[in-house]
Amino acid sequence: MVVVSAGANGTPGILERSGLGDAQILKKAGIDVLEDLPGVGADYQDHHLTLWSYRTNLTPQETINGYQDGRFDVEERIRNNDELLGTNGMDAQGKFRPTETEVEALGPEFKKAWDRDFKGAPNKPLMILALYTCYYGDHSVLPDDTEYVSQANWTAYPYSRGHVHVTGPSMHDPVDFDTGWLTDAGDVDVKKHIWAYKVSREMWRRMPIFRGELAATHPRFPKGSKAAVIEKADGPVMMDDNERIEYSAEDDKAIDQRVREILSTTWHSLGTCKMAPREGKGVVDRNLSIHGVYGLKVADLSVPPENVGANTGNTAFLIGEKAADIFIRELGLSNKDRSQSQSRL
Repeated sequence: MVVVSAGANGTPGILERSGLGDAQILKKAGIDVLEDLPGVGADYQDHHLTLWSYRTNLTPQETINGYQDGRFDVEERIRNNDELLGTNGMDAQGKFRPTETEVEALGPEFKKAWDRDFKGAPNKPLMILALYTCYYGDHSVLPDDTEYVSQANWTAYPYSRGHVHVTGPSMHDPVDFDTGWLTDAGDVDVKKHIWAYKVSREMWRRMPIFRGELAATHPRFPKGSKAAVIEKADGPVMMDDNERIEYSAEDDKAIDQRVREILSTTWHSLGTCKMAPREGKGVVDRNLSIHGVYGLKVADLSVPPENVGANTGNTAFLIGEKAADIFIRELGLSNKDRSQSQSRL
């Protein structure tokens, strides 16, 4: 038994350079085809992310900016057992779904996807929203010494798909990598981000720590827009629960453009050697065996055929644990077998 476990970005390359993959891609790369498996390197997924920065009244000890911009002496903080060393900066996180009114407002293509994949699954989030107590960027360009923090919005179940393939037989050959972000039919993924921006922005404008929006990270709304950026405030600016920020069609275009400009990764790559039938571009079967190849398995995040509404760390651990059970069983290494062998000794 041989097990490949190089992750969603690495495993496809190992298989393709070994002659396992889409025959056309392998031939173009000058690699002999041992097994034609079009699913290798296909259907790349990620929890793509947008980050929006806000001005706050937090103190330096309430954020981790001091570690990022050099204000804190790291060695001294370690010696003094600084409590901030025990946080990753994510102070709040939630899983969010739109109201039916919001679904209708996002258009027929979005509603079609919502009704098919989300409406009947009330525990399935459309987006995950989180507050990070730090500014992700060049701190030297910030307009003042106030503590800026980041609002992170990422799609839980993206529709967009990309790919990762080799272009030659050597590891030194360039990789053909396309995230495929925001390429889904109907632009459902970008509409998720537009909705999440609006929701999180209204939350922020109601928060006690709100002191403004960092214009450089927000959409460039047209002059005179009712949704214009508020760069400085003395506190929350939306007190009425029924109050809403009014957006025009031009404002929505500005948000769309900004989303496309700043979209980034959560490093949650998966799905490039998915578990599925061979005719469905699957690469491995239920026992993690590669279709058409004896004794070769894959055990990493390239295996999940669909995404998960959470950090993918636990998914990776679960795959590893399940893989271990499969390997132990197939190799005859169960506890029962080991105890019998020890008794004979």
